[in-house]
Amino acid sequence: MAKQLIVNNLLVSYSDSAGLGDVSLVFLHGWRSQKEIWGKLIQAMPQAWSCYALDLPGFGASQAPLAALYVNDYVQAVAEFLKKLGLKNVVLVGHSFGGRIAIKLAASQPGLLSKLVLIDSAGFVNSKNQFFAIAAKIARPFFKPQFMQSLRGKIYSRIGAEDYVATPNLKQTFVNIINEDLSKYLPQINSPTLLVWGEKDPETPVIYGERMNREIPNSKLIVIPGAGHFSFLDNPSMVAGGMINFIKP
Repeated sequence: MAKQLIVNNLLVSYSDSAGLGDVSLVFLHGWRSQKEIWGKLIQAMPQAWSCYALDLPGFGASQAPLAALYVNDYVQAVAEFLKKLGLKNVVLVGHSFGGRIAIKLAASQPGLLSKLVLIDSAGFVNSKNQFFAIAAKIARPFFKPQFMQSLRGKIYSRIGAEDYVATPNLKQTFVNIINEDLSKYLPQINSPTLLVWGEKDPETPVIYGERMNREIPNSKLIVIPGAGHFSFLDNPSMVAGGMINFIKP
C-alpha cells in the first residue's frame, strides 16, 4: 500500500512492507522509473526484512520539484526520509540513477546505513550522455514551429536523448545529474558494498562495476550472465540470492 511523506518540502510517495527483523532495505529506482519496478525483487527478500521503495521527487506519484535539482538534493531527500521514519540497520539499494544517490549518501552520511547495494549503477561522467543532452538543447529551438513537432521525437531518439525529452519537467535536472562525476566519493565509502551488474548492460557497462569494485573498499562484484541494464528484472532470483547472502549477518 502506498504511503506519503513530506521530505525537503516535497510530497514523496513510498511503499513499505514491515518485517519483524532488524533489517531495513530502502530501494532507489533509476531515471524514468518508479517504486513499483522493485516488486519482484522485494517479494524475493526474506519476510522478516522490512522493505521500503520510494518514488524519487519528480517520478511516479511523488511531487515534481519547481526548480532543477542536483544529486545532492536527492541525497538530502533520501537522508531525511530515513531520519523521519527512524530506520535502523539500513541497506540502501540503488539502481542506475538511484545508485548515484546511494553512492553520495554512503560517502557523505555513512551513519545512516549499514550496507550498500549498487545495481547497474551510474556515477561516472559519460561523454555520450553529455553529448546527447547538449545536442537535445541545441536542437530544441528548431522544433518550435508546429509542423516540426512530429519530427521531434524521432530526431531526439536518433541522437539518443530519450531520457532528456521523456521527463520534460526534469530536463535541467537531468543535465545537472549526468554532468556530476562521483568518482571521488567511491574511496570514501566505508560501508560493505555489493555491486550487481548485468553482463550485457549497454547503459552502464560492466567495466563501470569493475572500476567501482577496485575503488570502493570492502566491495564485492557479482556479474549476472546475459542480463542487461535491468539485471534485477532479467534475473531476479540470482540478484536476490546474491543480496541475501551479502546482507545476512
